[in-house]
Amino acid sequence: MARLLSLLFTFVLTLTILSCGNKKTVADKIFCNARIYTGNEAQPFVEAMALRDNKIIAVGTTDEIKKLAGASTDTFNLQGKLVLPGFNDAHIHFLRGALELQTANLNACKTPKDATDTILAFAQRNPEAAWITGSGWQYTIFPDSKPTKEILDAIIPDRPVFIYAYDGHSAWVNSKALALAGIDKNTPYSGFGSIVKDKNGEPTGMLSEGAMQLVRKLLPPITKENKLKAIQAGLQYAASLGITSLQNASGSIEELELYEELLLQKKLIVRYGAAFSANSKTSQEDIDRFTALKKKFSNNALLRADAIKFILDGVIESHTAVMINDYSDAGEKGRTANGTFALPLEDYRRLTLAFDNAGFRLFTHAIGDQSVREALNAYEQCNKINGTQNSRHRIEHIEQCHPDDIKRFQQLHVLPSMQPIHADPATVAVWSKAVGQERLPYSFGWQSMLQSKATLVFGSDWPACINLDPIHGLHVAVNRQSPNGVPPGGWIPEQRISIQDAINAYTQGGAYSSFEENTKGKLQPGYYADFIVLSKDLFSIDPTEIYSAKVLLTVVDGNVVYKRKE
Repeated sequence: MARLLSLLFTFVLTLTILSCGNKKTVADKIFCNARIYTGNEAQPFVEAMALRDNKIIAVGTTDEIKKLAGASTDTFNLQGKLVLPGFNDAHIHFLRGALELQTANLNACKTPKDATDTILAFAQRNPEAAWITGSGWQYTIFPDSKPTKEILDAIIPDRPVFIYAYDGHSAWVNSKALALAGIDKNTPYSGFGSIVKDKNGEPTGMLSEGAMQLVRKLLPPITKENKLKAIQAGLQYAASLGITSLQNASGSIEELELYEELLLQKKLIVRYGAAFSANSKTSQEDIDRFTALKKKFSNNALLRADAIKFILDGVIESHTAVMINDYSDAGEKGRTANGTFALPLEDYRRLTLAFDNAGFRLFTHAIGDQSVREALNAYEQCNKINGTQNSRHRIEHIEQCHPDDIKRFQQLHVLPSMQPIHADPATVAVWSKAVGQERLPYSFGWQSMLQSKATLVFGSDWPACINLDPIHGLHVAVNRQSPNGVPPGGWIPEQRISIQDAINAYTQGGAYSSFEENTKGKLQPGYYADFIVLSKDLFSIDPTEIYSAKVLLTVVDGNVVYKRKE
């Protein structure tokens, strides 16, 4: 019945528009002769759509939609190409990613030599740089998954070096950086994370989690102008990949102000949702300031600020994710290396109650199954004490989830926010060894979540991933393989999902999570004109070829923000 009513509504609305003769119904733009995926189950594909201002006013056949053309209407013949709703990257750290585009990029490095060649080349191109910075190294390319200062000292002994791991949870530094920070064998660290040391107690050059700040605080400050310039370049990059909406998964008031400035300058070419980071030091004054900003941007279609981000644990690779049972490759108890959560549970529960009561959407980084369970418990407490329902709180990553907890997502209306690119088999060797064979069937459990009727939300976690490209994410979600076909048959193939489900998670899922499901994520009358045109039809090509599709055109708010050069 719901399907029939939806189809009837679309038909009546389109018929009404087509039958009206007044000037207001003349389309500004018409896109026709296409295969348009609407996201509407009752009418999943149409041939054409008409836009007026920043919204879709009609969808249907090419002949029907062309009747809306006027003397000034621009008509685009898409020659059978696939059109999708624009991608909504629902988990990203955009400013950091944009800034890292200007540093050494190690994402493609397969060996320590690849890494040092890349770093040295960057240093030679930037002889004036006081620090050599970069990101993207994989744990898998180093013996025992740990890079050392000696590798860096051999190429750059005279300038400090600070390079993030691909996931942003560890850093690789040289002796110069350690010396400037005053770190030696006698330096203690009792916070979340560690100064990794060798058997003699000497710092190896690897810092995990909070210990990174011991060196990071020494990095030269970045000017506001450079940040704005980096964001603009990053927005262009995102648009080239078909991303029309971003939801940040960390942030501050100062960071929000950068996007507000771009908004006022009409340079915010992609929709942006800000999140404020919260921790044990977050005060009532902070909550009040965040609440005021949430209200300020509540009716803005391009910029919003209604989410709060918590970090409850670390990552599997460095044994800082909080697990119910021991890691399989070490004797360490899985509740992080030093036996604590990244955010004490008492503070986490107190803050989730406060922010839930203030009407915020909550994002909780929880990778280990114990952390996922604690996040679900906290959200359940919010429902019981505050009486809130359908708050659309999210748990981020969920790389491991105990099978008993999977059904709780739908029961509590909590959204699993997951990043398929993190499950690219090319990056999971160290991860898999730590998790162990027994827990692997529930790893990155997208299919399990869908079967439990949870609403799946996809993003990238850029720059803590191989790349930002949603097409890569779709490829991994559908195939559980790297683009080169490894491993044959897929990694944990039972967790593969269909291309339609994957696209919906990258479009409708993100829109639903931000209470924008009636304006974004689908291509229907009344929705924003946010869409992309692809070089290949993802619904009909061999699934193992998904990675090869390219974005030809990206439209946001009715405006072309990217067009691929021929």
